[in-house]
Amino acid sequence: MISIEQVAASKQVRVPIKYCCFILLLYIFIYNPPIAGLPLMPIEILLLLGLVYLTAFNKWLKMLAIFKKEIVLYLAIIMFCFIREFGSIQSVFFKANVFFFLQSIVLPYFLIDLYSRFTSHKNLFKDIILIGAISSFFTILMIFIPSFGEFVRYKFLKTDDFTDLIAFRSFGISEGLTFAYGTAQGLIFALVLYYAKVNPKYYYLLPFILLSIIFNARIGMVPVIFSLLYFVVVKFNLRFILIIILFSIIIYLIIFNTSLFAGYTETIEWAFDFFTQSSDFLSGNDSASSNTFDTLFGKMSVFPNNAWGWIIGTGENIFLAPQDNSDIGYIIQLNYGGLVYLTLLFSLIGYMMFRLKFIYKANKWLVFLLITTILLTNVKGLFISIIPSFRLLALIYAYLIFEYRKFKQTGGEDFDFYSFSNPKSLKDNEPTRR
Repeated sequence: MISIEQVAASKQVRVPIKYCCFILLLYIFIYNPPIAGLPLMPIEILLLLGLVYLTAFNKWLKMLAIFKKEIVLYLAIIMFCFIREFGSIQSVFFKANVFFFLQSIVLPYFLIDLYSRFTSHKNLFKDIILIGAISSFFTILMIFIPSFGEFVRYKFLKTDDFTDLIAFRSFGISEGLTFAYGTAQGLIFALVLYYAKVNPKYYYLLPFILLSIIFNARIGMVPVIFSLLYFVVVKFNLRFILIIILFSIIIYLIIFNTSLFAGYTETIEWAFDFFTQSSDFLSGNDSASSNTFDTLFGKMSVFPNNAWGWIIGTGENIFLAPQDNSDIGYIIQLNYGGLVYLTLLFSLIGYMMFRLKFIYKANKWLVFLLITTILLTNVKGLFISIIPSFRLLALIYAYLIFEYRKFKQTGGEDFDFYSFSNPKSLKDNEPTRR
């Protein structure tokens, strides 16, 4: 006969297994590593699981009820692309925006429902931080164990014509290492920084997450710089400032005064050239041999040739054009669908930020962070698309909506998104310890 103790023990084993499986799914959702040999991308497999789950548990109508306005806006974007590309042989952004909807609404809903159903944890933000720490760990391993880095880069992940070209700044198990991975890590850095104000243990994660940004995509410094400025200037705290200065000095000494990173001179110079180029751009100086800002706002500023192009675009992706191409997200979107397409995209973003008004009182910094990240990083590339950083943003957004709905059912008054597990006991606007 099975004893009560055996049953309890089996449940204790099953819970960590379920949690570990969820962490794996969360990692796949955010980073979607292009694993060699798989017939589908990991997130496509996750999407199939999500569609089956939502159907099996009859979740579609509830999802539609919660996100009906967002879905209308997504469908308007998709319909515009369908009309714009009607008759074209290949899809430009129509197919991408169908997946954009699925990855920004359907998959976050699936993961959040799964999280509440199959885990005992009460705060998804802390598990997002865990995922960011795990991905940073992979980056550190690839940096300090070159053989592991070579294996991941050339064997574990899919390769293409650019693999060798970007090898000096592609250290991680993720897609979009040179752009979206860095911005996703930057957003996680901001969450860690906020938690560290209450629980100092989180400070130890900051150097590792920062390294994962520096060694891959310096555009990820946008949310890092914003969060540092906000918590140092707006939320002045001397102890917090001293800790950040101390960590900065330690990181600087380790990078520039030890032999740990001696083999990555090119990567370090490229990463820290970001600050020189930013200073030159803002001051009008020209101390760097080349400047990304000059390139972006110079030859890559390719505008439509006529009024019709400004209104509805050309239906082409000029990022792929043999000449007069551009990396700038706004320029790519403008040339594809004109001001109509840009209006649809930013109507969606605007509504999402407006719907988060319930956190303005206690946590308006998060809304400012998201807006700043979207507006600035969409200059460097297509941020509003199917990339790790926007998937992370969509997950944060959906989770806040879910938790606020639960909070209102409890009769709470002041919503603090760091205190989900006990909303009625809120004393202030600071996060609770875990």
